[in-house]
Amino acid sequence: MHERVTIRPADLSEVEAIASMWQETSKWLHSKGVDQWQYPADEEKITRDVTSGTAYVVTSAGKYLGTITVDENADPEFWAKKDLPTEAIYGHRIIILPHARGKSVGATVLDWASRKAEKAGKRWLRVDAWKTNTELARYYEGQGFEHVRTVDLPHRRSGALFQREAGTITGAGPGFLGLESPLHEPDGTRSTEGQWGWYAG
Repeated sequence: MHERVTIRPADLSEVEAIASMWQETSKWLHSKGVDQWQYPADEEKITRDVTSGTAYVVTSAGKYLGTITVDENADPEFWAKKDLPTEAIYGHRIIILPHARGKSVGATVLDWASRKAEKAGKRWLRVDAWKTNTELARYYEGQGFEHVRTVDLPHRRSGALFQREAGTITGAGPGFLGLESPLHEPDGTRSTEGQWGWYAG
């Protein structure tokens, strides 16, 4: 197990690294017979997420362990008005690299996101998962998420919806240092003013 991981905002120079994490995970999933993410990463979308300050990378000892994007953007095809979508933070593009699996890094990333949702005054941390990835569904349930429902739309491969109460911490993974920073400046550079960190574990 890693002693502690760092979760920090991604920089524009790391868009390619995040896309590479997607590709590596896609190949790993294919080797396991899972049809999830069998297409190239959308680097334009990753760039938008990095620029908006919602894409994060997970590192330890200078090495990438994974990535996560968290925002308040509820997918309207999945989350209905009855779900009170503004009361949640949503996790997207959650990747733990194959070499970091089995070390409970995923549990740490979800604990970090849960704490982040709580700090934002939200009630829920929510994710949507690939409908056919039953192992991933079991994993989320094992991490304290409840299965809300599965939205089965023919043009969407994701749609298994899960949520966990904001602030719920399993403590199953290594501790983390969570860094935050203001958004990028208009010229695309990231301001370092006001950067702060918080610890857990």
